[in-house]
Amino acid sequence: MLNQLKSKPDFISAWIRNPRQVGALFPSSGCLAQAMAAQVDSVNGLTIELGAGTGAVTSALLGRGINPKRLVVVEKDQILADKLTSQFPTLAILAGDASRLQQLLKQNDLGLAENVVSSLPLLNMRIHTRIRVLSAIFSSLHHDGKLIQYTYSPAPPIPKQLAHSMQVYGYRIDRILWNFPPAHVWVYRRFRTLLNDA
Repeated sequence: MLNQLKSKPDFISAWIRNPRQVGALFPSSGCLAQAMAAQVDSVNGLTIELGAGTGAVTSALLGRGINPKRLVVVEKDQILADKLTSQFPTLAILAGDASRLQQLLKQNDLGLAENVVSSLPLLNMRIHTRIRVLSAIFSSLHHDGKLIQYTYSPAPPIPKQLAHSMQVYGYRIDRILWNFPPAHVWVYRRFRTLLNDA
């Protein structure tokens, strides 16, 4: 937690530029990043990271053994995206909006993903923006793919009524007390995937 409190200047600057977009004053802790990365089953399937910020989750994904050629990082803030490009020169870093995820993937000749690992502040978004982002995410996933998302709220990052309308189901995987503030890791999958797995 102490390392997390030494917030990086670039992250603070991004928060000042757009607090609704960044969502928190402190970047994700190592514990939270590792908990999210642990939910990625396939290290060779396409994994997309959304809202990479300062790269804490990116580092954890690489540490998990994710194939760097199969990891695509999307960051809306151009300054943070440039920093990520310098920090991870072998990765595909895309500066863009998650609501345009399908177009970003198509422009870069990328197919559907098996995992989307998201640090986006979904609950901070206006409802119409949230729906556009979530629609783009699930349209960019294989039928059996999953969204890995964290939230600081005890409530689910996708409200139950919205999840039901999108035909997805979420379950909380972990609670990270050593993050500041404490965070919850959720996994979302389509209804038909859960029926097939049963």
